[in-house]
Amino acid sequence: MNRGKYAVAAALLSLVAVLRVVGTYRVTAQAFDEPCHVSSAIELLDKRTYTLDAYNTPLARIGIGLPLYLAGERYPQMPLDDPNSHNYNYVGNQVLYGDGHYLRNLTLARCGILPFLVLCAGVVFLWARREFGDFAAVMAVALFTTIPSILAFSSIAYSDMAPAFAQSAALFAFATWLDKPSKKTCVWMGITAGLALLAKFTTLAYLPAAGAAIVLGRWLVGRHERLPQAATRRHSLRQVASALLIAVAVIWAGYGFSTGRVQESMQLSPQSMPSFQHFPGPLRPLARNLVLSNPAIPAPGLFHGIALAYAFNNQAPPSYFRGRIQRGGWWYFFLVDLALKAPLPFLLLSVAGFVALAGVARRKQWTPLVPGLSVLAILLATTTVKVYYGIRHVIVLFPLLAIVAGCGAAYLWQLQGSRRVWGRALLIGLLLWQGVSTVAARHDYIAYFNELAGQDPSRIFVAGCDLDCGQDLFRLAEELHAKHISNPSIAIWTSADVSQSGLPPFRIPEPFKPVTGWFAVSLRAQRMGDFFHSSYPGAFAWLDQYRPVERIGKTILLYYIPENGTGGQPTAPNQGK
Repeated sequence: MNRGKYAVAAALLSLVAVLRVVGTYRVTAQAFDEPCHVSSAIELLDKRTYTLDAYNTPLARIGIGLPLYLAGERYPQMPLDDPNSHNYNYVGNQVLYGDGHYLRNLTLARCGILPFLVLCAGVVFLWARREFGDFAAVMAVALFTTIPSILAFSSIAYSDMAPAFAQSAALFAFATWLDKPSKKTCVWMGITAGLALLAKFTTLAYLPAAGAAIVLGRWLVGRHERLPQAATRRHSLRQVASALLIAVAVIWAGYGFSTGRVQESMQLSPQSMPSFQHFPGPLRPLARNLVLSNPAIPAPGLFHGIALAYAFNNQAPPSYFRGRIQRGGWWYFFLVDLALKAPLPFLLLSVAGFVALAGVARRKQWTPLVPGLSVLAILLATTTVKVYYGIRHVIVLFPLLAIVAGCGAAYLWQLQGSRRVWGRALLIGLLLWQGVSTVAARHDYIAYFNELAGQDPSRIFVAGCDLDCGQDLFRLAEELHAKHISNPSIAIWTSADVSQSGLPPFRIPEPFKPVTGWFAVSLRAQRMGDFFHSSYPGAFAWLDQYRPVERIGKTILLYYIPENGTGGQPTAPNQGK
């Protein structure tokens, strides 16, 4: 097979992934953060401001908003004194539901994520081909495009596939420039670094950590290379400075070349001066002086977002793991999350890739080590953060590991002697296992866990869109109507406008107060007490004495609680009015 045919094979694999993603749109209900991203996207494109939710960066939102904007959707007209005018969920739902084309608008928003899936697959292919050859590149794309979590966050209007692409592209560009500095590689390094910061603020932690690991790996493994002369080092520093300027320009362009005063942009005033207690000591007086002097700054949304992200991380918000809710989470959270959310054959091929890379290191080749070093550095960086929500926050690990797994696939295929037959048989078996896993996850990519998670993964992870993201609302409405159930109690984790979701008339239960009759509860509500937009930990612990009548989708349990029930699974009454 010539090189062109390998590229065609990778393109076809990406196309299949896109078609699989599009096939989920009418099954997967509105995920919780979708209206937040939609409202901020339309605000940026229509009003050229970025105030509703500066905590998240705009790259993915530009993709989400463009199809809606081109279809004629605009920021809703609301009175300035309307208390909902600054509620991004409310504004987002106004955009989605406003003209009576809810499913069309939700589909348009989700389509804006598809380019990031394709671009990320392209980075995986090009990087794997450069380091390990054409066969490894196709294997890497095949594995990457069949990971359920990748398909999940490509199928909803979330911001996570943007950093999967941009952060991996920035690391590829940096390694390429470090290997062969030139004007071209310098420009690409600057562009991709700017896109990475526009994609997610985790870039501020992941790229420095991975970059340091790459430089260290080059120094340790490539010490036999001739050291650059002083003039060359000065030239490299000038190129780094040029790349930084390019990155700044890209970031400012992503925020619409906006400018604004500190007080207005940060929604602060001298009278409501925060303490900046979460800022490092030397930065607190600087932050206060900036608020008081109120200068005009470029891309105010960027600085506002960084401040919000920094403060939020230091607040150590609660996370859920193995039935416990804990502020600040657990340092090993993402390592376990990856071990349970990635398909096992993918992980096994990644291990084979790391084994193969050990031999590469002994041959004093440093560039093939970059994806693996980046994975280890990013995982190490996550142990220092205090926000532990879900696999989507480390989604860049998947394209990086796919490249390592592609190396592992090539390693098994190219074994020699008596090991050749066993190596190829093992590879074929792992690929078939991967195929079965991804097909079995059909339409339930968000809730996918591998075999290590057991029968009830909600006992381990449930938040952060690892399991329950509100995606089974459509199925709930269909099932209640099919069973002719009216006036049930419902406690589900959703940001959708439930009055326009096709549900029959229903009741919202009071926290900690048992109900009778039909009761639909989502796993996040049951485990964490989160339902609709409220949180009451332990609110539905009383349900533990009952068994559900059935499961709707992967995330909603349907109970029937008799008037004088004492536990167990009761016999359901005739369904109907």
